[in-house]
Amino acid sequence: MVEKNTELLAIDWESEDLPTLPSIAHKLLEIAGKDKVEPSELSDIVSQDPTLTLKILQATNSAFYALSIEVTSIKHAIVLLGINEVKKIALGACLARRFMTVAPEVKAHAIQLWEHLLATAILAQDMGLDIEEPDLYTLGLLHDIGWLVVLAQAPKVFNAITEESELSRKDLEEAWGVDHQLWGAKLAEKWDLPEPFQVVAYRHHNPLIVMPAPPKYLVVISLANHLADFMGKKSLKAPLEPVSNALLEQLSLDRNTLADMEQAALNESERIDTLCNILMS
Repeated sequence: MVEKNTELLAIDWESEDLPTLPSIAHKLLEIAGKDKVEPSELSDIVSQDPTLTLKILQATNSAFYALSIEVTSIKHAIVLLGINEVKKIALGACLARRFMTVAPEVKAHAIQLWEHLLATAILAQDMGLDIEEPDLYTLGLLHDIGWLVVLAQAPKVFNAITEESELSRKDLEEAWGVDHQLWGAKLAEKWDLPEPFQVVAYRHHNPLIVMPAPPKYLVVISLANHLADFMGKKSLKAPLEPVSNALLEQLSLDRNTLADMEQAALNESERIDTLCNILMS
């Protein structure tokens, strides 16, 4: 066990090693904020990157979507799945590539982190709650970007944290001088992401601290984060964090419903693995 560190690690926010958001990902996020997007606009963005185009086609033709016909072009994928769904695949592929751009000694942990992010995104979207904006899937993909800062600037610390299985996530961060929520919010700001991304990065482990009441999207991502951990898509070995009754009340859920949702998440594991393997390959 390590002793508590009262000071945070020093982060060089001007370093060239600090994680950046791919330019195509920025463009995808920009069109996500538009009321209306033409299929040609999305197709033109994606077609700039042949590897990304291939990933989208592989994902569209996979068991994740289980379509009855083969999709042979981005425009065809948009017709069958819709602009929003293809945009999500594209953004997921861009971010998967970004998460794999880490030091060799932490690549395995980066893969685990990415699997957690993708699972959180899918589970948040699959809750089917009445939230149109902001996009829950995209929020889920980016909620843990604070760990990217640790991967980039303190890989040895990240390795140490991920190997500890006794201490809670909160105690581990305090012991090693890490605050992935604070750093995630700051990175989201540097990436010029809208406010909801900064809020989710900063408060996904403690959403109820937001006063007078947390935005619904934040509570959903917090619950989806738990569900991803429950199904084994954890970025740390730390014990599973419990879900409070107060958080469930925010979504008008009870313990029985939570148990059903946890089982449903387990049932989604193979399907999520299918998409994850394609985006990371």
